[in-house]
Amino acid sequence: MDERCPFQDTLELLGRKHALSILRLLSARDPRRFTELQGVLRLNPKVLTDRLRDLAAAGIVDRTEHAEIPPRVEYGLTRKGADLVKVFDVIERWHKRYA
Repeated sequence: MDERCPFQDTLELLGRKHALSILRLLSARDPRRFTELQGVLRLNPKVLTDRLRDLAAAGIVDRTEHAEIPPRVEYGLTRKGADLVKVFDVIERWHKRYA
């Protein structure tokens, strides 16, 4: 019998450094460009790239490349991501009530 928590993988993904900050920014307004996320979060580009890749691989964030010169890449929440950030409102209410 597998006693692993049914949402453990999601918690591990969200627990990665800066993942929640990225999702918070995208939930406030999307799409956002890489440089905008980097500027607001003040993250090393490699760290931001890694985290965006993790979130995209999980189907939470969408990466859109525009065929322009210079190249433009935007990030936004997928439907799955938008549904996930709704959970944050519930957690925030719980936190305000009990923390």
